[in-house]
Amino acid sequence: MKRKICLFPIGGLLIILAILNLTGCEKFLDEKPDQKLATVETLEDMQGLLDYYLRVNYKDPAADNICADDYFLTDAVYNARDEYDRNLYMRRGSKVFSLKNNAWQDAYYVVNICNTVLDAVDKKRGKGVDAVSLDFISAQAKFLRARTFLNIINVWTLAYQPSSSDTDLGIPLRLKADFNAQTTRASVAESYRQVIADLREVLPKLPAKASTPVRASKAAAYGILSRVMLQLHDYTTAGKYADSCLQIHAELMDFNKLSTSASFPILQLNAEVIFESRASGAGPLSQTRALINPELYGLYENDDLRKTVFFKPSGADFIFKGYYAGTTGYFNGIATDELLLTRAECHVRNGKINEALADLNRLLKNRYKTGKFTPLQLNDARLLLARIKIERRKELVFRSVRWTDIKRWNAEGDGIVLSRTAGGETITLMPNSLNYALAIPEDIISLAGISQNLR
Repeated sequence: MKRKICLFPIGGLLIILAILNLTGCEKFLDEKPDQKLATVETLEDMQGLLDYYLRVNYKDPAADNICADDYFLTDAVYNARDEYDRNLYMRRGSKVFSLKNNAWQDAYYVVNICNTVLDAVDKKRGKGVDAVSLDFISAQAKFLRARTFLNIINVWTLAYQPSSSDTDLGIPLRLKADFNAQTTRASVAESYRQVIADLREVLPKLPAKASTPVRASKAAAYGILSRVMLQLHDYTTAGKYADSCLQIHAELMDFNKLSTSASFPILQLNAEVIFESRASGAGPLSQTRALINPELYGLYENDDLRKTVFFKPSGADFIFKGYYAGTTGYFNGIATDELLLTRAECHVRNGKINEALADLNRLLKNRYKTGKFTPLQLNDARLLLARIKIERRKELVFRSVRWTDIKRWNAEGDGIVLSRTAGGETITLMPNSLNYALAIPEDIISLAGISQNLR
Protein backbone atom coordinates (compact mmCIF):
# COMPACT_ATOMS: atom_id res chain seq x y z
CA MET A 1 0.00 0.00 0.00
CA LYS A 2 1.30 3.43 -0.85
CA ARG A 3 1.67 5.79 2.04
CA LYS A 4 0.07 9.21 2.18
CA ILE A 5 2.43 12.15 2.15
CA CYS A 6 2.10 15.57 3.65
CA LEU A 7 4.04 18.27 1.85
CA PHE A 8 5.15 21.13 4.04
CA PRO A 9 6.85 24.33 2.85
CA ILE A 10 10.18 22.83 3.88
CA GLY A 11 12.79 24.77 1.92
CA GLY A 12 15.57 26.08 4.25
CA LEU A 13 13.87 29.07 5.81
CA LEU A 14 10.61 27.20 6.33
CA ILE A 15 11.76 23.85 7.73
CA ILE A 16 11.22 24.89 11.33
CA LEU A 17 7.75 26.14 10.51
CA ALA A 18 7.07 22.73 9.04
CA ILE A 19 8.19 21.01 12.22
CA LEU A 20 6.03 23.31 14.29
CA ASN A 21 3.08 22.32 12.14
CA LEU A 22 3.57 18.56 12.42
CA THR A 23 0.72 18.09 14.83
CA GLY A 24 -1.68 19.76 12.40
CA CYS A 25 -0.52 18.04 9.21
CA GLU A 26 -2.80 19.15 6.38
CA LYS A 27 -3.22 16.09 4.16
CA PHE A 28 -3.94 18.35 1.27
CA LEU A 29 -3.76 15.60 -1.31
CA ASP A 30 -6.90 14.12 0.18
CA GLU A 31 -8.70 17.43 -0.33
CA LYS A 32 -8.35 17.41 -4.10
CA PRO A 33 -11.29 15.87 -5.96
CA ASP A 34 -10.48 12.26 -6.92
CA GLN A 35 -6.80 12.83 -6.21
CA LYS A 36 -5.16 10.57 -3.67
CA LEU A 37 -1.46 10.57 -4.33
CA ALA A 38 1.28 8.75 -2.52
CA THR A 39 4.96 9.41 -3.12
CA VAL A 40 5.73 11.61 -6.11
CA GLU A 41 6.74 8.86 -8.51
CA THR A 42 4.50 8.85 -11.56
CA LEU A 43 3.57 11.47 -14.12
CA GLU A 44 0.09 11.43 -12.62
CA ASP A 45 1.52 12.18 -9.18
CA MET A 46 3.46 15.14 -10.57
CA GLN A 47 0.54 16.54 -12.54
CA GLY A 48 -1.70 16.09 -9.54
CA LEU A 49 0.54 18.29 -7.41
CA LEU A 50 0.64 21.01 -10.05
CA ASP A 51 -3.14 20.83 -10.45
CA TYR A 52 -3.78 21.47 -6.77
CA TYR A 53 -5.16 24.88 -7.68
CA LEU A 54 -6.46 25.72 -4.21
CA ARG A 55 -2.83 26.02 -3.15
CA VAL A 56 -0.96 26.62 -6.39
CA ASN A 57 -3.31 29.16 -8.01
CA TYR A 58 -5.36 30.62 -5.16
CA LYS A 59 -2.86 31.49 -2.42
CA ASP A 60 -0.96 34.42 -3.93
CA PRO A 61 -0.02 37.41 -1.75
CA ALA A 62 -2.71 40.09 -1.41
CA ALA A 63 -0.47 42.67 0.23
CA ASP A 64 0.03 44.61 -3.01
CA ASN A 65 -3.73 45.14 -3.21
CA ILE A 66 -3.95 46.00 0.48
CA CYS A 67 -1.21 48.63 0.21
CA ALA A 68 -2.50 50.26 -2.97
CA ASP A 69 -4.65 53.37 -2.97
CA ASP A 70 -8.00 52.27 -4.36
CA TYR A 71 -9.89 51.94 -1.06
CA PHE A 72 -10.05 53.08 2.55
CA LEU A 73 -11.22 51.72 5.90
CA THR A 74 -13.39 53.51 8.42
CA ASP A 75 -11.88 53.96 11.85
CA ALA A 76 -14.31 51.41 13.26
CA VAL A 77 -13.20 48.74 10.79
CA TYR A 78 -9.53 49.67 11.17
CA ASN A 79 -9.66 49.47 14.95
CA ALA A 80 -11.33 46.04 14.78
CA ARG A 81 -8.42 44.53 12.80
CA ASP A 82 -5.42 42.91 14.49
CA GLU A 83 -2.06 44.63 14.83
CA TYR A 84 -0.63 43.12 11.65
CA ASP A 85 -3.57 44.12 9.46
CA ARG A 86 -3.47 47.64 10.86
CA ASN A 87 0.25 47.92 10.23
CA LEU A 88 -0.07 46.60 6.70
CA TYR A 89 -2.96 48.93 5.91
CA MET A 90 -0.91 51.90 7.12
CA ARG A 91 2.16 50.64 5.23
CA ARG A 92 4.38 50.60 8.29
CA GLY A 93 7.94 49.34 8.22
CA SER A 94 7.58 46.30 10.49
CA LYS A 95 5.13 43.71 11.83
CA VAL A 96 2.93 43.76 8.75
CA PHE A 97 2.58 39.97 8.46
CA SER A 98 1.52 37.64 11.22
CA LEU A 99 3.98 35.03 12.40
CA LYS A 100 3.91 31.41 11.23
CA ASN A 101 0.89 31.64 8.92
CA ASN A 102 1.49 34.39 6.38
CA ALA A 103 1.77 35.28 2.71
CA TRP A 104 5.53 34.59 2.59
CA GLN A 105 5.00 31.05 3.84
CA ASP A 106 2.14 30.47 1.39
CA ALA A 107 4.25 31.66 -1.55
CA TYR A 108 7.25 29.51 -0.71
CA TYR A 109 4.92 26.57 -0.13
CA VAL A 110 4.05 26.82 -3.83
CA VAL A 111 7.74 27.17 -4.74
CA ASN A 112 8.43 23.99 -2.80
CA ILE A 113 5.65 22.10 -4.61
CA CYS A 114 7.20 23.15 -7.93
CA ASN A 115 10.69 22.16 -6.82
CA THR A 116 9.42 18.81 -5.53
CA VAL A 117 7.96 18.10 -8.97
CA LEU A 118 11.12 19.27 -10.74
CA ASP A 119 13.28 17.02 -8.55
CA ALA A 120 10.95 14.10 -9.32
CA VAL A 121 11.25 14.84 -13.05
CA ASP A 122 15.05 14.83 -12.83
CA LYS A 123 15.01 11.42 -11.12
CA LYS A 124 12.92 9.95 -13.95
CA ARG A 125 15.12 11.21 -16.78
CA GLY A 126 16.63 8.33 -18.76
CA LYS A 127 14.63 5.68 -16.90
CA GLY A 128 12.09 4.77 -19.55
CA VAL A 129 9.62 7.57 -18.81
CA ASP A 130 8.40 9.45 -21.86
CA ALA A 131 10.74 12.44 -22.29
CA VAL A 132 8.10 14.66 -23.91
CA SER A 133 5.73 14.13 -20.99
CA LEU A 134 8.51 14.88 -18.52
CA ASP A 135 9.33 18.07 -20.43
CA PHE A 136 5.69 19.15 -20.23
CA ILE A 137 5.53 18.52 -16.48
CA SER A 138 8.81 20.38 -15.98
CA ALA A 139 7.58 23.30 -18.08
CA GLN A 140 4.43 23.65 -15.99
CA ALA A 141 6.40 23.54 -12.74
CA LYS A 142 8.89 26.18 -13.89
CA PHE A 143 6.07 28.39 -15.14
CA LEU A 144 4.34 28.21 -11.75
CA ARG A 145 7.59 28.78 -9.88
CA ALA A 146 8.41 31.79 -12.05
CA ARG A 147 5.03 33.46 -11.53
CA THR A 148 5.30 32.80 -7.78
CA PHE A 149 8.77 34.33 -7.66
CA LEU A 150 7.36 37.39 -9.46
CA ASN A 151 4.56 37.68 -6.88
CA ILE A 152 7.19 37.61 -4.12
CA ILE A 153 9.30 40.21 -5.92
CA ASN A 154 6.29 42.50 -6.26
CA VAL A 155 5.63 42.56 -2.51
CA TRP A 156 9.06 42.29 -0.90
CA THR A 157 11.44 44.22 -3.15
CA LEU A 158 11.82 47.81 -4.23
CA ALA A 159 11.03 48.91 -7.77
CA TYR A 160 13.62 47.93 -10.34
CA GLN A 161 16.24 50.65 -10.75
CA PRO A 162 18.96 49.96 -13.36
CA SER A 163 21.53 51.84 -11.30
CA SER A 164 21.07 49.74 -8.15
CA SER A 165 19.38 46.48 -9.21
CA ASP A 166 22.61 44.49 -8.81
CA THR A 167 22.88 45.46 -5.15
CA ASP A 168 19.25 45.99 -4.07
CA LEU A 169 17.92 43.09 -2.03
CA GLY A 170 15.89 40.61 -4.04
CA ILE A 171 14.33 37.34 -2.93
CA PRO A 172 15.54 33.85 -1.95
CA LEU A 173 15.65 31.86 -5.18
CA ARG A 174 14.86 28.37 -3.94
CA LEU A 175 15.51 26.11 -6.95
CA LYS A 176 15.58 22.74 -5.17
CA ALA A 177 13.39 21.10 -2.56
CA ASP A 178 16.52 20.26 -0.52
CA PHE A 179 15.92 21.94 2.84
CA ASN A 180 19.63 21.68 3.70
CA ALA A 181 20.49 24.26 1.05
CA GLN A 182 21.50 27.59 2.52
CA THR A 183 18.98 30.39 2.20
CA THR A 184 20.26 33.70 0.85
CA ARG A 185 18.66 36.68 -0.84
CA ALA A 186 19.57 37.25 -4.47
CA SER A 187 19.76 40.77 -5.86
CA VAL A 188 16.77 42.35 -7.55
CA ALA A 189 18.48 41.89 -10.93
CA GLU A 190 19.19 38.21 -10.24
CA SER A 191 15.62 37.66 -9.07
CA TYR A 192 14.15 39.04 -12.29
CA ARG A 193 16.68 37.12 -14.40
CA GLN A 194 15.55 33.85 -12.84
CA VAL A 195 11.90 34.58 -13.59
CA ILE A 196 12.71 35.49 -17.18
CA ALA A 197 14.97 32.45 -17.67
CA ASP A 198 12.31 30.03 -16.41
CA LEU A 199 9.57 31.51 -18.56
CA ARG A 200 11.64 31.73 -21.72
CA GLU A 201 12.84 28.16 -21.26
CA VAL A 202 9.34 26.71 -21.02
CA LEU A 203 7.69 28.60 -23.88
CA PRO A 204 8.49 25.99 -26.58
CA LYS A 205 7.15 23.19 -24.36
CA LEU A 206 3.76 24.68 -23.50
CA PRO A 207 0.57 24.56 -25.58
CA ALA A 208 -0.68 27.84 -27.05
CA LYS A 209 -3.80 27.50 -24.89
CA ALA A 210 -4.19 25.23 -21.88
CA SER A 211 -6.94 22.66 -21.46
CA THR A 212 -8.02 24.69 -18.42
CA PRO A 213 -7.08 28.27 -17.45
CA VAL A 214 -5.57 27.06 -14.16
CA ARG A 215 -2.76 25.40 -16.13
CA ALA A 216 0.25 26.92 -17.85
CA SER A 217 0.18 27.90 -21.51
CA LYS A 218 2.22 29.89 -23.99
CA ALA A 219 -0.33 32.71 -23.81
CA ALA A 220 -0.04 32.85 -20.01
CA ALA A 221 3.76 32.76 -20.12
CA TYR A 222 3.81 35.61 -22.65
CA GLY A 223 1.43 37.55 -20.41
CA ILE A 224 3.61 37.17 -17.33
CA LEU A 225 6.73 38.00 -19.32
CA SER A 226 5.01 41.21 -20.42
CA ARG A 227 4.48 42.09 -16.74
CA VAL A 228 8.12 41.39 -15.98
CA MET A 229 9.42 43.52 -18.84
CA LEU A 230 7.05 46.33 -17.93
CA GLN A 231 8.55 46.39 -14.44
CA LEU A 232 12.04 46.44 -15.97
CA HIS A 233 11.02 49.49 -18.06
CA ASP A 234 11.80 47.49 -21.22
CA TYR A 235 8.81 48.78 -23.15
CA THR A 236 9.86 47.31 -26.48
CA THR A 237 10.07 43.74 -25.18
CA ALA A 238 7.05 44.13 -22.89
CA GLY A 239 5.00 45.21 -25.90
CA LYS A 240 6.21 42.28 -27.99
CA TYR A 241 5.28 39.77 -25.28
CA ALA A 242 1.87 41.40 -24.81
CA ASP A 243 1.35 41.18 -28.56
CA SER A 244 2.40 37.50 -28.61
CA CYS A 245 -0.16 36.79 -25.92
CA LEU A 246 -2.91 38.68 -27.73
CA GLN A 247 -2.14 36.86 -30.98
CA ILE A 248 -3.25 33.69 -29.17
CA HIS A 249 -6.07 35.07 -27.02
CA ALA A 250 -7.65 38.46 -27.64
CA GLU A 251 -11.31 38.02 -26.64
CA LEU A 252 -12.98 40.90 -24.80
CA MET A 253 -16.23 41.04 -22.87
CA ASP A 254 -18.77 43.63 -23.97
CA PHE A 255 -19.90 45.17 -20.69
CA ASN A 256 -23.21 46.10 -22.37
CA LYS A 257 -24.09 42.41 -22.14
CA LEU A 258 -23.50 42.24 -18.38
CA SER A 259 -26.17 42.80 -15.76
CA THR A 260 -25.12 45.91 -13.91
CA SER A 261 -27.66 45.15 -11.18
CA ALA A 262 -26.20 41.70 -10.43
CA SER A 263 -24.34 41.16 -7.17
CA PHE A 264 -21.34 39.94 -9.21
CA PRO A 265 -21.80 40.87 -12.87
CA ILE A 266 -18.54 39.32 -14.15
CA LEU A 267 -18.37 35.55 -14.46
CA GLN A 268 -15.49 33.39 -13.31
CA LEU A 269 -13.39 32.12 -16.21
CA ASN A 270 -14.95 34.71 -18.47
CA ALA A 271 -13.86 35.20 -22.08
CA GLU A 272 -10.95 37.45 -21.11
CA VAL A 273 -9.26 35.05 -18.67
CA ILE A 274 -6.04 33.54 -20.00
CA PHE A 275 -4.64 32.27 -16.71
CA GLU A 276 -6.72 31.87 -13.57
CA SER A 277 -5.17 32.77 -10.21
CA ARG A 278 -6.16 34.68 -7.10
CA ALA A 279 -4.68 36.52 -4.15
CA SER A 280 -5.73 35.40 -0.69
CA GLY A 281 -5.44 36.62 2.88
CA ALA A 282 -6.91 40.01 1.98
CA GLY A 283 -8.63 40.64 5.34
CA PRO A 284 -8.90 44.44 5.14
CA LEU A 285 -10.12 44.13 1.55
CA SER A 286 -13.26 42.20 2.43
CA GLN A 287 -16.15 43.57 0.38
CA THR A 288 -17.93 44.71 3.53
CA ARG A 289 -14.84 46.51 4.86
CA ALA A 290 -13.11 48.20 1.93
CA LEU A 291 -14.78 51.41 0.75
CA ILE A 292 -13.74 52.73 -2.64
CA ASN A 293 -11.47 55.74 -2.75
CA PRO A 294 -13.65 58.67 -3.94
CA GLU A 295 -10.78 59.80 -6.17
CA LEU A 296 -10.91 56.48 -8.04
CA TYR A 297 -14.70 56.46 -8.30
CA GLY A 298 -14.63 60.01 -9.64
CA LEU A 299 -12.54 58.92 -12.63
CA TYR A 300 -15.47 57.10 -14.27
CA GLU A 301 -17.82 59.00 -16.57
CA ASN A 302 -21.56 58.31 -16.30
CA ASP A 303 -21.61 56.37 -19.59
CA ASP A 304 -18.69 54.21 -18.48
CA LEU A 305 -20.31 50.89 -17.57
CA ARG A 306 -17.51 50.06 -15.18
CA LYS A 307 -19.05 52.59 -12.83
CA THR A 308 -21.97 50.23 -12.23
CA VAL A 309 -20.36 46.89 -13.12
CA PHE A 310 -17.50 47.42 -10.68
CA PHE A 311 -19.20 49.31 -7.85
CA LYS A 312 -22.39 49.52 -5.84
CA PRO A 313 -23.51 51.97 -3.16
CA SER A 314 -22.84 51.32 0.50
CA GLY A 315 -24.34 54.17 2.49
CA ALA A 316 -22.67 57.35 1.29
CA ASP A 317 -19.77 55.39 -0.20
CA PHE A 318 -19.23 52.52 -2.65
CA ILE A 319 -17.96 48.96 -2.46
CA PHE A 320 -16.43 46.77 -5.16
CA LYS A 321 -18.28 43.99 -6.98
CA GLY A 322 -16.35 43.70 -10.25
CA TYR A 323 -14.35 40.65 -9.30
CA TYR A 324 -13.05 38.56 -12.21
CA ALA A 325 -13.40 35.61 -9.84
CA GLY A 326 -17.18 35.64 -10.24
CA THR A 327 -17.59 36.25 -6.52
CA THR A 328 -15.58 37.91 -3.76
CA GLY A 329 -12.14 36.72 -4.80
CA TYR A 330 -9.16 38.78 -5.92
CA PHE A 331 -8.28 37.67 -9.44
CA ASN A 332 -4.65 38.44 -10.23
CA GLY A 333 -4.21 36.23 -13.26
CA ILE A 334 -3.62 37.10 -16.89
CA ALA A 335 -6.50 38.58 -18.90
CA THR A 336 -7.00 40.31 -22.23
CA ASP A 337 -7.84 43.74 -20.84
CA GLU A 338 -4.53 44.05 -19.01
CA LEU A 339 -2.57 42.93 -22.08
CA LEU A 340 -4.31 45.50 -24.28
CA LEU A 341 -3.41 48.26 -21.84
CA THR A 342 0.17 47.01 -21.60
CA ARG A 343 0.55 46.92 -25.37
CA ALA A 344 -1.02 50.37 -25.64
CA GLU A 345 1.41 51.80 -23.08
CA CYS A 346 4.36 50.22 -24.86
CA HIS A 347 3.17 51.49 -28.24
CA VAL A 348 2.92 55.09 -27.09
CA ARG A 349 6.31 54.92 -25.37
CA ASN A 350 7.77 53.68 -28.65
CA GLY A 351 6.16 56.45 -30.69
CA LYS A 352 3.36 54.33 -32.20
CA ILE A 353 0.46 56.65 -31.46
CA ASN A 354 -2.06 55.13 -33.86
CA GLU A 355 -1.43 51.60 -32.60
CA ALA A 356 -1.76 52.74 -28.98
CA LEU A 357 -5.04 54.48 -29.75
CA ALA A 358 -6.36 51.39 -31.52
CA ASP A 359 -5.74 49.20 -28.46
CA LEU A 360 -7.14 51.73 -26.01
CA ASN A 361 -10.22 52.50 -28.10
CA ARG A 362 -10.95 48.79 -28.59
CA LEU A 363 -11.01 48.28 -24.83
CA LEU A 364 -13.08 51.38 -24.08
CA LYS A 365 -15.64 50.65 -26.80
CA ASN A 366 -16.45 47.48 -24.86
CA ARG A 367 -16.65 49.32 -21.56
CA TYR A 368 -18.96 52.24 -22.46
CA LYS A 369 -22.67 52.19 -23.16
CA THR A 370 -23.45 51.36 -26.77
CA GLY A 371 -23.39 54.47 -28.91
CA LYS A 372 -21.98 56.66 -26.13
CA PHE A 373 -18.25 56.22 -26.71
CA THR A 374 -16.41 58.52 -29.05
CA PRO A 375 -13.01 57.06 -30.02
CA LEU A 376 -10.11 58.99 -28.55
CA GLN A 377 -8.01 61.00 -30.96
CA LEU A 378 -5.07 62.06 -28.80
CA ASN A 379 -2.02 62.83 -30.90
CA ASP A 380 0.13 64.13 -28.06
CA ALA A 381 2.17 61.19 -26.72
CA ARG A 382 2.35 62.67 -23.21
CA LEU A 383 -1.42 63.12 -22.98
CA LEU A 384 -2.07 59.66 -24.39
CA LEU A 385 0.34 58.03 -21.93
CA ALA A 386 -1.36 59.88 -19.08
CA ARG A 387 -4.76 58.59 -20.27
CA ILE A 388 -3.46 55.02 -20.52
CA LYS A 389 -2.17 55.24 -16.96
CA ILE A 390 -5.61 56.40 -15.81
CA GLU A 391 -7.28 53.56 -17.70
CA ARG A 392 -4.95 51.00 -16.11
CA ARG A 393 -6.09 52.24 -12.73
CA LYS A 394 -9.77 52.24 -13.71
CA GLU A 395 -9.71 48.82 -15.39
CA LEU A 396 -7.44 46.78 -13.15
CA VAL A 397 -8.96 47.51 -9.74
CA PHE A 398 -7.85 44.99 -7.08
CA ARG A 399 -5.95 42.98 -9.70
CA SER A 400 -2.50 43.15 -8.00
CA VAL A 401 -1.31 45.63 -10.63
CA ARG A 402 -1.74 49.09 -9.11
CA TRP A 403 1.02 48.69 -6.49
CA THR A 404 3.66 47.68 -9.03
CA ASP A 405 2.47 50.39 -11.43
CA ILE A 406 2.96 53.01 -8.72
CA LYS A 407 6.45 51.70 -7.92
CA ARG A 408 7.37 51.58 -11.62
CA TRP A 409 6.03 55.04 -12.45
CA ASN A 410 7.60 56.60 -9.37
CA ALA A 411 10.94 55.12 -10.41
CA GLU A 412 10.44 57.10 -13.63
CA GLY A 413 9.63 60.32 -11.77
CA ASP A 414 5.82 60.40 -11.56
CA GLY A 415 5.96 61.47 -7.91
CA ILE A 416 2.87 59.59 -6.70
CA VAL A 417 2.42 60.19 -2.97
CA LEU A 418 0.23 57.82 -0.92
CA SER A 419 -1.31 58.88 2.36
CA ARG A 420 -3.60 57.13 4.83
CA THR A 421 -5.30 58.33 7.99
CA ALA A 422 -6.67 55.96 10.60
CA GLY A 423 -7.00 55.97 14.35
CA GLY A 424 -6.14 59.66 14.45
CA GLU A 425 -2.79 59.11 12.70
CA THR A 426 -1.72 59.98 9.16
CA ILE A 427 1.15 58.14 7.48
CA THR A 428 2.49 59.31 4.13
CA LEU A 429 4.41 57.07 1.74
CA MET A 430 6.73 59.18 -0.37
CA PRO A 431 7.82 58.18 -3.88
CA ASN A 432 10.54 55.49 -3.87
CA SER A 433 10.28 55.06 -0.10
CA LEU A 434 12.05 52.02 1.32
CA ASN A 435 8.66 50.96 2.67
CA TYR A 436 7.62 50.00 -0.85
CA ALA A 437 9.52 46.77 -0.10
CA LEU A 438 7.34 45.35 2.66
CA ALA A 439 8.91 43.88 5.75
CA ILE A 440 9.53 40.14 5.58
CA PRO A 441 7.80 38.31 8.47
CA GLU A 442 10.04 38.66 11.51
CA ASP A 443 10.03 34.95 12.33
CA ILE A 444 11.38 34.17 8.85
CA ILE A 445 14.23 36.63 9.39
CA SER A 446 15.05 34.96 12.69
CA LEU A 447 14.83 31.40 11.44
CA ALA A 448 16.54 31.83 8.09
CA GLY A 449 19.13 34.43 9.04
CA ILE A 450 18.43 36.48 5.93
CA SER A 451 18.57 40.25 5.72
CA GLN A 452 15.45 42.27 6.47
CA ASN A 453 14.43 44.98 4.03
CA LEU A 454 16.09 48.28 4.85
CA ARG A 455 14.19 51.04 6.61
